[in-house]
Amino acid sequence: MNDSNFCKMIHMKRTLCHKYKLAKNGMSESGKAFDRLDEAAPANFKTEWLAKERITQSSRIQDPVAMDVYEINIKKGKQKEIELRLLEDGNAHNAAPSHRSVATWISMGLAIEEAQIALLIEVQQIGRRPTETQRLDITQQCNHLQGQIDRFTQSALTYLGDGYDADDDPDNLNIDILNDLNDDPADFTQTLET
Repeated sequence: MNDSNFCKMIHMKRTLCHKYKLAKNGMSESGKAFDRLDEAAPANFKTEWLAKERITQSSRIQDPVAMDVYEINIKKGKQKEIELRLLEDGNAHNAAPSHRSVATWISMGLAIEEAQIALLIEVQQIGRRPTETQRLDITQQCNHLQGQIDRFTQSALTYLGDGYDADDDPDNLNIDILNDLNDDPADFTQTLET
């Protein structure tokens, strides 16, 4: 125990100097980001925000609820609502079915990613020794998911244009969940990150 504390004390100077340099660089970057935000905000909002801040700071000790002004109020929209709004804005009604909207294509990609995550969770819950029924179910889900991935990558050329590079072979995007059923789940999550 004493050796550990001694080592911490010896390396403290180097660590503190390193953290100080990072903090100093971070201050200048944060200042630049704040200046950009400050320039972009309308003047009437700035005065309103300053007034709210003064009131909040003066009454925060007596009434902690006054600090709720600092809470972030972002209205979270559902994926379908956002897609519908983008489709309506993109004049998708007059477009050909294959060129409807980039929003639909992006939504397809997000749905595929969600399905991959759900399948990964299911495989991890099954464990190392799945039954034949479980393997069959996973195989069917993999086949369905692979079909979605193939259609998605083929349609990428439509939305991304000629500059799209899918490693020279968009048909080569395979999911390798079946091979990993007998592996350790930690190995499987490591292969997904790479």
